[in-house]
Amino acid sequence: MDDAWAAAQKVATDPQWRRLADASITSRPADALAVYLKAIGSLKGMTGDKAYRQMAALLLSARACHDALGTTGEFKRYLVLFRIEQKRKRNLMKILDENGL
Repeated sequence: MDDAWAAAQKVATDPQWRRLADASITSRPADALAVYLKAIGSLKGMTGDKAYRQMAALLLSARACHDALGTTGEFKRYLVLFRIEQKRKRNLMKILDENGL
């Protein structure tokens, strides 16, 4: 896994980063979390259910990373601020609710 992370630094695309993060939630949760937070940040300005579902999936993965790191409280704070920032997107709020976020 260390070799994959090292190689990714030079050439990985966003989908490749996501697959690497998905494979690393338990073994390298801090690294995976950084990938998820970056991806969430890039989606924040987007609208539409497809983007909202992607954000929800990324948030679920970020929560799993925080669980592995023992920083669940930090995730809860992040999610509260995220919801405040995105509150005008009613469909996003609905999708987050559906996913227990």
